[in-house]
Amino acid sequence: MAQSYRCALIGVGKAESMGNVKGGGHQIAYTHSNALLADDRMELCAGADINPENLAAWRTRFDVAAGYADYHEMLRVEKPDIVSICTYVGLHRVMIEDCARAGVKGVFCEKPFLASPADVRAVREVAAKTRVKITAAHVRRYSVVFELARQWIAQGEIGEPLLISAGLPGWDLSEWGSHWLDMFCFLNGDVAAEWVFGQARVRDFRGYGHAMEEHGVAYVGFKNGCRGVLDGGQALGQPYTMLVTGTEGEIRFCNGENGPYFIHTSRSGWEEVAPPAPQPLWVQNFQKSFNALADWIEGGSEPTIGLSTALATSELNLGAYLSALRGDRVDLPLTDFTVNEWPLEALARKAKTAGGVTKT
Repeated sequence: MAQSYRCALIGVGKAESMGNVKGGGHQIAYTHSNALLADDRMELCAGADINPENLAAWRTRFDVAAGYADYHEMLRVEKPDIVSICTYVGLHRVMIEDCARAGVKGVFCEKPFLASPADVRAVREVAAKTRVKITAAHVRRYSVVFELARQWIAQGEIGEPLLISAGLPGWDLSEWGSHWLDMFCFLNGDVAAEWVFGQARVRDFRGYGHAMEEHGVAYVGFKNGCRGVLDGGQALGQPYTMLVTGTEGEIRFCNGENGPYFIHTSRSGWEEVAPPAPQPLWVQNFQKSFNALADWIEGGSEPTIGLSTALATSELNLGAYLSALRGDRVDLPLTDFTVNEWPLEALARKAKTAGGVTKT
Protein backbone atom coordinates (compact mmCIF):
# COMPACT_ATOMS: atom_id res chain seq x y z
CA MET A 1 0.00 0.00 0.00
CA ALA A 2 1.34 3.42 -1.00
CA GLN A 3 2.34 5.73 1.81
CA SER A 4 0.01 8.67 2.43
CA TYR A 5 1.01 12.17 3.46
CA ARG A 6 -0.66 14.81 5.56
CA CYS A 7 -0.32 18.06 3.62
CA ALA A 8 -0.81 21.67 4.66
CA LEU A 9 -0.56 25.06 2.98
CA ILE A 10 0.95 28.31 4.21
CA GLY A 11 -0.68 31.18 2.35
CA VAL A 12 -3.98 30.13 0.76
CA GLY A 13 -4.39 32.89 -1.83
CA LYS A 14 -6.99 35.53 -2.56
CA ALA A 15 -10.65 34.85 -1.96
CA GLU A 16 -11.29 36.12 -5.49
CA SER A 17 -8.81 35.83 -8.33
CA MET A 18 -7.44 39.09 -9.71
CA GLY A 19 -6.21 37.34 -12.83
CA ASN A 20 -2.72 37.30 -14.30
CA VAL A 21 -1.70 40.81 -13.26
CA LYS A 22 1.87 41.75 -12.42
CA GLY A 23 2.05 42.74 -8.78
CA GLY A 24 -1.52 41.65 -8.13
CA GLY A 25 -3.11 39.03 -5.93
CA HIS A 26 -3.17 35.47 -7.18
CA GLN A 27 -4.64 32.09 -6.35
CA ILE A 28 -1.67 29.82 -6.95
CA ALA A 29 -2.51 28.04 -3.69
CA TYR A 30 -5.75 26.92 -5.35
CA THR A 31 -3.67 25.15 -8.00
CA HIS A 32 -1.63 23.47 -5.26
CA SER A 33 -4.81 22.42 -3.52
CA ASN A 34 -6.42 20.98 -6.64
CA ALA A 35 -3.27 18.96 -7.32
CA LEU A 36 -3.22 17.59 -3.78
CA LEU A 37 -6.89 16.64 -3.84
CA ALA A 38 -6.40 14.82 -7.15
CA ASP A 39 -3.71 12.58 -5.66
CA ASP A 40 -4.60 9.54 -3.56
CA ARG A 41 -1.26 9.75 -1.75
CA MET A 42 -2.00 13.23 -0.41
CA GLU A 43 -4.41 14.36 2.31
CA LEU A 44 -5.05 18.11 2.43
CA CYS A 45 -5.49 18.53 6.18
CA ALA A 46 -5.00 22.23 6.98
CA GLY A 47 -4.10 25.71 5.82
CA ALA A 48 -2.79 28.88 7.40
CA ASP A 49 -3.25 32.51 6.38
CA ILE A 50 -3.20 35.83 8.20
CA ASN A 51 -6.24 37.01 6.20
CA PRO A 52 -9.40 35.47 7.72
CA GLU A 53 -11.54 36.17 4.64
CA ASN A 54 -9.10 34.43 2.32
CA LEU A 55 -8.74 31.52 4.74
CA ALA A 56 -12.49 31.06 5.08
CA ALA A 57 -13.02 31.13 1.31
CA TRP A 58 -10.26 28.58 0.73
CA ARG A 59 -11.53 26.22 3.43
CA THR A 60 -15.04 26.35 1.96
CA ARG A 61 -13.80 25.81 -1.58
CA PHE A 62 -11.72 22.73 -0.68
CA ASP A 63 -13.71 21.47 2.32
CA VAL A 64 -10.74 21.67 4.70
CA ALA A 65 -11.65 21.35 8.38
CA ALA A 66 -8.63 23.02 9.97
CA GLY A 67 -7.58 26.63 9.43
CA TYR A 68 -5.05 28.73 11.33
CA ALA A 69 -4.10 32.40 11.48
CA ASP A 70 -0.65 31.38 12.76
CA TYR A 71 1.25 28.81 10.73
CA HIS A 72 3.45 27.99 13.73
CA GLU A 73 0.36 26.71 15.54
CA MET A 74 -0.63 24.72 12.47
CA LEU A 75 2.78 23.04 12.36
CA ARG A 76 2.57 22.20 16.06
CA VAL A 77 -0.99 20.89 16.08
CA GLU A 78 -1.37 19.24 12.67
CA LYS A 79 2.19 17.90 12.31
CA PRO A 80 2.01 17.77 8.49
CA ASP A 81 4.38 15.61 6.48
CA ILE A 82 4.46 18.00 3.52
CA VAL A 83 3.99 21.76 3.57
CA SER A 84 3.32 23.83 0.49
CA ILE A 85 4.50 27.45 0.84
CA CYS A 86 2.51 29.82 -1.36
CA THR A 87 3.55 33.19 0.08
CA TYR A 88 5.69 36.06 -1.20
CA VAL A 89 9.39 35.42 -1.75
CA GLY A 90 10.47 37.56 1.21
CA LEU A 91 8.79 35.10 3.60
CA HIS A 92 10.13 31.87 2.14
CA ARG A 93 13.38 31.48 4.06
CA VAL A 94 11.96 31.76 7.57
CA MET A 95 8.98 29.56 6.70
CA ILE A 96 11.26 26.87 5.25
CA GLU A 97 13.40 27.02 8.38
CA ASP A 98 10.36 26.80 10.66
CA CYS A 99 8.98 23.82 8.74
CA ALA A 100 12.32 22.02 8.83
CA ARG A 101 12.73 22.54 12.56
CA ALA A 102 9.15 21.40 13.18
CA GLY A 103 9.95 18.02 11.66
CA VAL A 104 8.23 18.48 8.30
CA LYS A 105 9.51 15.86 5.85
CA GLY A 106 9.08 17.81 2.64
CA VAL A 107 8.58 21.43 1.58
CA PHE A 108 7.21 22.50 -1.79
CA CYS A 109 7.94 26.22 -2.13
CA GLU A 110 6.60 28.69 -4.67
CA LYS A 111 8.90 30.74 -6.90
CA PRO A 112 10.80 33.00 -7.03
CA PHE A 113 12.47 30.74 -4.48
CA LEU A 114 14.58 32.99 -2.24
CA ALA A 115 14.97 36.74 -1.74
CA SER A 116 18.68 37.21 -1.04
CA PRO A 117 22.07 35.51 -1.08
CA ALA A 118 21.86 35.26 2.72
CA ASP A 119 18.65 33.27 2.28
CA VAL A 120 20.41 30.92 -0.14
CA ARG A 121 23.07 30.09 2.43
CA ALA A 122 20.55 29.72 5.27
CA VAL A 123 18.27 27.33 3.37
CA ARG A 124 21.21 25.24 2.20
CA GLU A 125 22.38 24.96 5.81
CA VAL A 126 18.99 24.06 7.30
CA ALA A 127 18.47 21.38 4.64
CA ALA A 128 21.85 19.85 5.41
CA LYS A 129 21.19 19.94 9.16
CA THR A 130 17.61 18.62 9.25
CA ARG A 131 17.58 16.52 6.04
CA VAL A 132 14.26 18.05 5.03
CA LYS A 133 13.51 17.58 1.35
CA ILE A 134 12.91 20.91 -0.39
CA THR A 135 11.55 21.48 -3.88
CA ALA A 136 10.62 24.63 -5.79
CA ALA A 137 7.60 25.18 -8.01
CA HIS A 138 9.57 25.04 -11.25
CA VAL A 139 6.78 22.84 -12.57
CA ARG A 140 7.44 23.61 -16.24
CA ARG A 141 10.18 20.98 -15.97
CA TYR A 142 7.30 18.49 -16.18
CA SER A 143 5.69 20.07 -19.28
CA VAL A 144 5.80 17.70 -22.24
CA VAL A 145 6.97 20.34 -24.74
CA PHE A 146 9.97 21.28 -22.62
CA GLU A 147 10.80 17.65 -21.80
CA LEU A 148 10.76 16.76 -25.49
CA ALA A 149 12.85 19.78 -26.45
CA ARG A 150 15.45 18.95 -23.78
CA GLN A 151 15.64 15.41 -25.18
CA TRP A 152 16.15 16.72 -28.73
CA ILE A 153 18.91 19.07 -27.61
CA ALA A 154 20.66 16.31 -25.64
CA GLN A 155 20.51 14.06 -28.71
CA GLY A 156 22.23 16.73 -30.83
CA GLU A 157 19.27 17.38 -33.10
CA ILE A 158 20.21 21.07 -33.37
CA GLY A 159 23.92 20.56 -32.90
CA GLU A 160 25.57 22.34 -30.00
CA PRO A 161 23.27 24.83 -28.22
CA LEU A 162 24.46 28.41 -28.74
CA LEU A 163 21.70 30.70 -27.48
CA ILE A 164 18.43 30.39 -25.56
CA SER A 165 16.33 33.56 -25.65
CA ALA A 166 12.93 34.68 -24.46
CA GLY A 167 10.98 37.82 -23.72
CA LEU A 168 8.29 38.50 -21.14
CA PRO A 169 6.06 41.38 -22.27
CA GLY A 170 4.94 43.33 -19.24
CA TRP A 171 6.61 41.02 -16.72
CA ASP A 172 9.90 40.82 -14.82
CA LEU A 173 12.94 38.63 -14.22
CA SER A 174 11.65 37.04 -11.03
CA GLU A 175 7.92 36.43 -10.72
CA TRP A 176 7.57 35.00 -14.21
CA GLY A 177 11.21 35.29 -15.24
CA SER A 178 12.36 32.77 -12.64
CA HIS A 179 10.46 30.13 -14.63
CA TRP A 180 12.20 31.11 -17.86
CA LEU A 181 15.67 31.28 -16.30
CA ASP A 182 15.00 27.81 -14.91
CA MET A 183 13.94 26.66 -18.38
CA PHE A 184 17.21 28.00 -19.82
CA CYS A 185 19.04 25.75 -17.34
CA PHE A 186 16.73 22.80 -17.97
CA LEU A 187 16.92 22.93 -21.77
CA ASN A 188 20.71 23.25 -21.55
CA GLY A 189 20.91 20.01 -19.58
CA ASP A 190 21.37 21.83 -16.26
CA VAL A 191 24.91 22.75 -17.22
CA ALA A 192 26.12 25.21 -14.58
CA ALA A 193 25.99 28.94 -15.30
CA GLU A 194 29.39 30.62 -14.91
CA TRP A 195 28.29 34.25 -14.86
CA VAL A 196 25.43 36.67 -15.40
CA PHE A 197 25.16 40.29 -16.47
CA GLY A 198 21.98 42.12 -15.48
CA GLN A 199 20.41 45.52 -15.94
CA ALA A 200 17.15 46.86 -14.59
CA ARG A 201 15.03 49.99 -14.53
CA VAL A 202 13.62 50.22 -11.01
CA ARG A 203 11.51 53.10 -9.76
CA ASP A 204 8.73 52.92 -7.17
CA PHE A 205 6.60 50.05 -8.48
CA ARG A 206 5.96 47.41 -5.84
CA GLY A 207 4.23 44.05 -5.80
CA TYR A 208 4.29 40.79 -3.84
CA GLY A 209 5.73 42.62 -0.85
CA HIS A 210 8.84 43.95 -2.56
CA ALA A 211 10.26 46.37 -5.14
CA MET A 212 9.83 45.28 -8.77
CA GLU A 213 11.50 46.45 -11.94
CA GLU A 214 9.73 48.07 -14.84
CA HIS A 215 12.19 46.45 -17.22
CA GLY A 216 15.05 44.04 -16.61
CA VAL A 217 17.47 42.05 -18.78
CA ALA A 218 19.65 39.07 -17.90
CA TYR A 219 22.53 37.79 -20.04
CA VAL A 220 23.85 34.41 -18.92
CA GLY A 221 27.00 32.46 -19.74
CA PHE A 222 26.93 28.67 -19.29
CA LYS A 223 29.98 26.45 -18.91
CA ASN A 224 29.36 24.71 -22.24
CA GLY A 225 29.52 28.02 -24.11
CA CYS A 226 25.76 28.41 -24.51
CA ARG A 227 24.35 31.85 -23.74
CA GLY A 228 20.96 32.91 -22.43
CA VAL A 229 19.12 36.21 -22.93
CA LEU A 230 15.95 37.00 -20.99
CA ASP A 231 14.14 40.29 -21.51
CA GLY A 232 11.84 40.95 -18.58
CA GLY A 233 9.49 43.53 -20.03
CA GLN A 234 9.62 43.12 -23.80
CA ALA A 235 9.01 40.38 -26.36
CA LEU A 236 12.38 40.59 -28.18
CA GLY A 237 10.52 41.35 -31.40
CA GLN A 238 9.87 37.70 -32.18
CA PRO A 239 6.57 35.79 -32.35
CA TYR A 240 7.89 32.94 -30.21
CA THR A 241 7.57 32.11 -26.55
CA MET A 242 11.19 30.90 -26.53
CA LEU A 243 13.90 30.24 -29.09
CA VAL A 244 16.79 27.76 -28.81
CA THR A 245 19.49 28.26 -31.44
CA GLY A 246 22.11 25.61 -32.10
CA THR A 247 24.98 25.12 -34.54
CA GLU A 248 22.73 23.05 -36.82
CA GLY A 249 19.20 24.22 -36.18
CA GLU A 250 16.62 25.83 -33.92
CA ILE A 251 13.69 24.97 -31.71
CA ARG A 252 10.96 27.57 -31.65
CA PHE A 253 8.23 27.35 -29.04
CA CYS A 254 5.19 28.85 -30.74
CA ASN A 255 1.64 29.84 -29.79
CA GLY A 256 2.42 29.92 -26.09
CA GLU A 257 4.36 27.47 -24.01
CA ASN A 258 1.75 24.68 -24.25
CA GLY A 259 1.46 24.61 -28.01
CA PRO A 260 -0.65 23.57 -29.80
CA TYR A 261 2.68 23.03 -31.57
CA PHE A 262 6.24 24.15 -31.82
CA ILE A 263 8.57 24.16 -34.79
CA HIS A 264 11.86 22.28 -34.85
CA THR A 265 14.54 23.08 -37.38
CA SER A 266 16.93 20.15 -37.53
CA ARG A 267 19.58 18.97 -39.94
CA SER A 268 16.76 17.52 -42.02
CA GLY A 269 15.04 20.89 -42.46
CA TRP A 270 11.99 22.64 -41.07
CA GLU A 271 9.53 20.44 -39.28
CA GLU A 272 6.27 21.31 -37.57
CA VAL A 273 5.86 19.10 -34.52
CA ALA A 274 2.71 18.61 -32.50
CA PRO A 275 3.33 17.68 -28.84
CA PRO A 276 1.91 14.33 -27.69
CA ALA A 277 -1.83 14.62 -27.09
CA PRO A 278 -3.52 15.28 -24.83
CA GLN A 279 -1.50 18.14 -23.42
CA PRO A 280 -0.96 17.82 -19.65
CA LEU A 281 -3.02 20.26 -17.68
CA TRP A 282 -1.26 22.83 -15.53
CA VAL A 283 -2.53 21.18 -12.34
CA GLN A 284 -1.06 17.86 -13.50
CA ASN A 285 2.41 19.40 -13.55
CA PHE A 286 1.89 20.30 -9.91
CA GLN A 287 0.65 16.80 -9.17
CA LYS A 288 3.82 15.39 -10.74
CA SER A 289 5.80 17.78 -8.56
CA PHE A 290 4.17 16.61 -5.33
CA ASN A 291 4.66 12.98 -6.32
CA ALA A 292 8.32 13.60 -7.07
CA LEU A 293 8.73 15.14 -3.61
CA ALA A 294 7.02 12.15 -2.00
CA ASP A 295 9.26 9.72 -3.92
CA TRP A 296 12.31 11.64 -2.70
CA ILE A 297 11.07 11.46 0.90
CA GLU A 298 10.70 7.70 0.49
CA GLY A 299 14.34 7.31 -0.51
CA GLY A 300 14.23 8.00 -4.22
CA SER A 301 16.63 10.28 -6.06
CA GLU A 302 16.42 14.06 -5.87
CA PRO A 303 13.87 15.24 -8.46
CA THR A 304 14.54 17.76 -11.20
CA ILE A 305 12.76 20.42 -9.10
CA GLY A 306 14.85 19.57 -6.02
CA LEU A 307 17.00 21.87 -3.92
CA SER A 308 20.10 21.56 -6.10
CA THR A 309 18.47 23.02 -9.22
CA ALA A 310 16.27 25.38 -7.18
CA LEU A 311 19.31 26.99 -5.58
CA ALA A 312 21.15 27.21 -8.90
CA THR A 313 18.21 29.02 -10.52
CA SER A 314 17.80 31.25 -7.47
CA GLU A 315 21.48 32.26 -7.56
CA LEU A 316 21.16 33.02 -11.27
CA ASN A 317 18.05 35.12 -10.67
CA LEU A 318 19.58 37.01 -7.75
CA GLY A 319 22.88 37.34 -9.60
CA ALA A 320 21.20 39.26 -12.43
CA TYR A 321 19.82 41.77 -9.91
CA LEU A 322 23.14 42.02 -8.06
CA SER A 323 24.85 42.71 -11.39
CA ALA A 324 22.41 45.54 -12.09
CA LEU A 325 23.02 46.93 -8.60
CA ARG A 326 26.82 46.75 -8.82
CA GLY A 327 27.27 47.62 -12.48
CA ASP A 328 29.49 44.59 -12.94
CA ARG A 329 29.33 40.95 -13.97
CA VAL A 330 28.45 38.49 -11.22
CA ASP A 331 30.31 35.19 -11.28
CA LEU A 332 28.53 32.00 -10.27
CA PRO A 333 28.09 30.18 -8.01
CA LEU A 334 27.76 33.04 -5.55
CA THR A 335 30.49 33.38 -2.96
CA ASP A 336 29.31 36.52 -1.13
CA PHE A 337 26.28 35.72 1.04
CA THR A 338 26.32 38.91 3.09
CA VAL A 339 23.51 40.59 1.14
CA ASN A 340 20.38 39.98 3.19
CA GLU A 341 17.69 41.86 1.27
CA TRP A 342 15.96 41.64 -2.09
CA PRO A 343 18.50 43.42 -4.35
CA LEU A 344 15.81 45.49 -6.04
CA GLU A 345 15.17 47.29 -2.76
CA ALA A 346 18.69 48.72 -2.97
CA LEU A 347 18.16 49.54 -6.65
CA ALA A 348 14.91 51.35 -5.79
CA ARG A 349 16.71 53.46 -3.17
CA LYS A 350 19.47 54.19 -5.66
CA ALA A 351 16.96 55.32 -8.28
CA LYS A 352 15.18 57.53 -5.77
CA THR A 353 18.44 59.21 -4.78
CA ALA A 354 19.23 59.78 -8.46
CA GLY A 355 15.80 61.32 -9.03
CA GLY A 356 14.24 58.42 -10.90
CA VAL A 357 10.52 58.88 -11.58
CA THR A 358 8.05 56.15 -12.38
CA LYS A 359 6.36 56.41 -15.77
CA THR A 360 2.71 57.40 -15.78
